[in-house]
Amino acid sequence: MALRDNGQRVSPRDQAKITGKVTCKTGSTNGIVIDLSAQGICFQLLFDIGLRSGQEVTIESEELGHLTGIVRWCRGDKIGVKLKLSSNTAAQISSYYKFFRDVEVRWPV
Repeated sequence: MALRDNGQRVSPRDQAKITGKVTCKTGSTNGIVIDLSAQGICFQLLFDIGLRSGQEVTIESEELGHLTGIVRWCRGDKIGVKLKLSSNTAAQISSYYKFFRDVEVRWPV
């Protein structure tokens, strides 16, 4: 979880309900993106596929496209994924907010 010195998040999170699929070396499962920020995703897994902190994952959904990241935490059936930040990732998330949420994303400095 990325926090500033004053304890606030670097990127505000927005609740979402985006169906998608997460894939890693140990397998893949469907699930739901339950919150989203410019830097990460909280993904609720349908099935346990043995994900652990530090593993690289890909997340695919109709609304977000293809995203990659690193698992930062696992709690029950939920995982926190820090997205690999690139211009492509920024464009995909901005597009989601523009077309599906009708809001503008403010990227962290």
